Amino acid sequence: MLTSAVLLFVPLYLKSRKNQDTPVSAAFHALSSNRILVKVSGEVRHPGIYEVSANQLAVSVINLAEPVRSFQQSVHEFNYSRKLQNGMSLNLSNMSDGTSQVTLNQMTVAESIVLKIPLDISRMTLADFGSLPGVGPILAQRISEYRQKNGSIFHVEDLALVEGIGEKKYKELFGYFQLTENRH
Repeated sequence: MLTSAVLLFVPLYLKSRKNQDTPVSAAFHALSSNRILVKVSGEVRHPGIYEVSANQLAVSVINLAEPVRSFQQSVHEFNYSRKLQNGMSLNLSNMSDGTSQVTLNQMTVAESIVLKIPLDISRMTLADFGSLPGVGPILAQRISEYRQKNGSIFHVEDLALVEGIGEKKYKELFGYFQLTENRH
């Protein structure tokens, strides 16, 4: 009977203890408003997607990924003290002159969708629209043409005006985008 009691209570005791290890962040969880996801690739020891505070500087995120060699800030017009935004992608390259170059882009549409990062419709290309679930090359072309005909300012709500996007398709697509501010 004592053995049964020990077998029952030891697991409960262990579960109630706080783990001293820091858990690894999973990709599929809701971010708090002060956290962002940033992808780091290139000549770093730990490429990947990092969850960092919203006011994190580019140089800090690069250091988290541990550059392969100590990097020298280059004159290639990259602001290492720049604050990052959700869904940005940093690629570190070591140049032959000993400096390092950082290329800053957005994560791909597919990565953003998987990580539940809202897309910025004003930055999307024809290929980006074509990679959205349920949008093929013809509909992507229509969206791109609509945007060109109606000026470069394109809002999520404008999708409903594109030929071939009905109410059901609009509702499916709407959830992938960040809402447009100050729509007039």
